[in-house]
Amino acid sequence: MEGLDPGGSLRPNASRIVLVRLDELRGFADEALARGASEAQHDMRIAAKRLRYVLEIFAPCLGEEAETARRAAKQLQSILGDLHDCDLILTKVAHVPSLADILRERRERLFHDFVELWQAEASKGTWAALEASL
Repeated sequence: MEGLDPGGSLRPNASRIVLVRLDELRGFADEALARGASEAQHDMRIAAKRLRYVLEIFAPCLGEEAETARRAAKQLQSILGDLHDCDLILTKVAHVPSLADILRERRERLFHDFVELWQAEASKGTWAALEASL
């Protein structure tokens, strides 16, 4: 990863890695917040997973903001994973209207939960606080 200093101390290197992962996550937000953007939502899930995992490793040396962001990334990853599961299953059961309808309703609820979670974390300043702490 560009900008890392193998001979440097942990915190600046960890901060650089976390910032890259945070930027990646935020980069998908505009597109992923659109109702039918399943590919962007899946990409955002992967970005949330990556951020979560680096925060699991580095949160102890980065402070409470990192732990708060880790929890938020975990929730995002979970909701977006459930959305992706709905998308995958819908491709298999499209010929069964009643089941497809149930899955579309579930997907709609999950999408609503995703949007609410993203907006709530932005309102609380979770991502901004993490960035500022680094």
